[in-house]
Amino acid sequence: MDKSGFNELMEHIRPKLYRFALSYTRRTDEAEDVVQEVSARLWEQRAELHALRSVEAYAMRAVHNRCLDYLRSPRSQATEFTEEHDAAHEQTPYASLEQADTAAFVQTLISRLPEQQQAVIRLREVEEYELDEIAEILDMNPGAVRTNLSRARQKLREELLKQ
Repeated sequence: MDKSGFNELMEHIRPKLYRFALSYTRRTDEAEDVVQEVSARLWEQRAELHALRSVEAYAMRAVHNRCLDYLRSPRSQATEFTEEHDAAHEQTPYASLEQADTAAFVQTLISRLPEQQQAVIRLREVEEYELDEIAEILDMNPGAVRTNLSRARQKLREELLKQ
């Protein structure tokens, strides 16, 4: 793959990769770092990309794995409090604050789900991928994707009704 073909590919998939990374990291700078790292890795592997069935699915998988690495790092826990504190001070209207609280609560609930359910719900509800695309990205059976999505939605529904 030449430079122009690679740039065209990245221009097409970069926004999806960024949104997916942001749904995990909840930090714009960290999400951008993840996407940049994955882009660099893809560039290094550009000669082998033609052998893949879907470069986009491969890139999404790489972002998923890199985000999990980020979330496991001590750095992510140290910055979480600071970002939440900053976000609270930026919101002034009551409606925006309530919406942000609800979104944060849902994100917290999602982060408590098992890893596969988290990935499936984020890809389906945030990135709006089809079930077969999610199966390819996560290297799962389509039936397992449906099961994980159903279970994730059920758990979220139960937790929201408790509140």
